[in-house]
Amino acid sequence: MPRTSRILMSEAEFTALAARLTAQNAPPPAPDVLGALRSAVTGRVIALAEGPAEPALPADVTAPAAAPAPYRLTQWTESGGSWTAVNDRLELDVHGAASMTHVDTTAHFRWDGARDVPPAGDPLVALAGAGIVARGVLVDVPGVLGVDVAGRVVTRDDVAAVLDRTGTELRPGDVLHVHLGRREPARSDVPLGSVATAGLSIECAEWLAAARPAAVVTDEGLDPMPSEVDGLPVPWHVLLLTALDIPLVDR
Repeated sequence: MPRTSRILMSEAEFTALAARLTAQNAPPPAPDVLGALRSAVTGRVIALAEGPAEPALPADVTAPAAAPAPYRLTQWTESGGSWTAVNDRLELDVHGAASMTHVDTTAHFRWDGARDVPPAGDPLVALAGAGIVARGVLVDVPGVLGVDVAGRVVTRDDVAAVLDRTGTELRPGDVLHVHLGRREPARSDVPLGSVATAGLSIECAEWLAAARPAAVVTDEGLDPMPSEVDGLPVPWHVLLLTALDIPLVDR
């Protein structure tokens, strides 16, 4: 069952784990678009995207110290003769607590323990303009196991139980969606890391690296807070984006 986050390894132990997984596992393949289309029999489109965190910040108000930078909407008018136009400018952070849904590509993070030679290019970048099409595997922990995951860590046993009960297998090139059950929109007035958030335990690293998904999607950023790796606040971001070359979709 999901549990409270606790330190499982030191940063040095994490570095050794990442190096071993990098040596053992090839980078993930690009999504099998044709295979995904052939496997679709029926279905409906479900949007995973979420807009910028609330609340917005007025253009003339300074963000509080140590708080995320909420998005700003500025409006002004132009006029001439008998006409008036209302113009808009939207400013927002792409990453962090106040961001909207986005893809963290392999260029987002750098880390000393990563591969010596970075990948030639992220295969998802070429697909993103037209929409990422792949076979999706949903690991819905609260929906399948009937447990509340808020502020807790999903374990390897939890993932195995969901896949077993749903008869699902994660294959190379699939897009993995780890659903942690977040119900409320992200808040721009809650600093990142100030409250416990749900995430996937770093003990799942061996399994995920061997499965080689083309991308990982989550509704909490995948990294639980507080972190399970001492001295490293976002080990999953580091592992996926730099060592394993797997993009991450943050919602």
